[in-house]
Amino acid sequence: MSGKRRVFPDTGVLIAMTVYPRDRNGNLSLAGEVLALYQAGTFNMVIGQSIVDEMEEVIDDRFAAQRANMVSLLRPFARQFTRRPTPAEIMAVSHACSDPADAPIFASAIIAQPDIVLANDFAAFHTPAAKIFWREHQITVESLYGLLCVFGRRQRREPPTP
Repeated sequence: MSGKRRVFPDTGVLIAMTVYPRDRNGNLSLAGEVLALYQAGTFNMVIGQSIVDEMEEVIDDRFAAQRANMVSLLRPFARQFTRRPTPAEIMAVSHACSDPADAPIFASAIIAQPDIVLANDFAAFHTPAAKIFWREHQITVESLYGLLCVFGRRQRREPPTP
C-alpha cells in the first residue's frame, strides 16, 4: 500500500459525500471537496462494514433516490470492507462513546486502523473522552473542514482568546 493517509469516514460523512456533494448554488460543499480530494488520489479511504450497514439503512429510509450514488461510491471497496466488530470489541470501546449506538462505529474504526477518523458528529466523535480514546489508539479525528486543513485546502481557525 502507498504512503497515503488512511481515512475512515463515519456514516454521516459518507452520506454527505453521496447526497450533498454540492450546495444549492452548485458549488462544491465541504463533503464534495473531500470527495474530490479522494477521487484525485490524495488519501485512501477505509470503510467498515458497520458503516455500510448503517448507511444503507439511512439511505433507504431518507434518501432512496441517492442509492445509485451510494453504490457507485462504495463499489471499489466492496471486497475490502473491514469486518463487523464483535460484541466484546464493541463493549471495549463503549466508555469513549457518548451514545451507545456509536460504539460499533468506534470499534470498526479501531479494526480498520486508519490514520484519521473523519466525522462531523461533534457530539460523538469530538468529545473530550472520544479525543482521548482516538489519541490512545494513535488516530486523529477530523471534521470535513479539518481534513481539508490537513491537506492544505483550508486554514485552521485560531480559537478565540479569553
